[in-house]
Amino acid sequence: MYNTIVIGAGQAGLAVGYYLKQFNHLFLILDKSQEAGEVWDRRYDSLVLFTPRAFSSLPGLELIGDPQDFPTKDEISQYLKVYAESFNLPIKFNSNVTSVQKMNKTFSIYTEHMEYKAENIIIATGPFQKPRIPAFAKKLSKDIVQLHSSEYKNPSQLKEGNVLVVGGVYMVT
Repeated sequence: MYNTIVIGAGQAGLAVGYYLKQFNHLFLILDKSQEAGEVWDRRYDSLVLFTPRAFSSLPGLELIGDPQDFPTKDEISQYLKVYAESFNLPIKFNSNVTSVQKMNKTFSIYTEHMEYKAENIIIATGPFQKPRIPAFAKKLSKDIVQLHSSEYKNPSQLKEGNVLVVGGVYMVT
């Protein structure tokens, strides 16, 4: 039984873990990735943050480099690995949470392989976990290259010519 289970070992989950550790809280961070920063490794090649390093660090550990410069996705990926290791955060990787149930005052957190119990949970998975592709996309010509933003890495995936980018709508149904 944990005091708290944090679901997600991205920036928010790691920062919460930092503070929970400061208070000697019995906690565990669950993440479906194989290592910290893995999500950043999968993003498009030329990604650079739109906030400078001075405002992109997590608590307790500054990003290395010019504080006014903008870090790349690879720098952030590496930084998150170093962050998790520096504070020896209790992270259980390869733990895809499939459901959460509350019974009385206890949460049961189910992964594909195990059940965990906690008094509190923090969901730190971030938005847009599943691509939403409209049904009409299947009806478009097979000659049209369609990529969800989660699949895009670099321009070599595209055909010569014009590109149309569509999206950015968040809907709760």
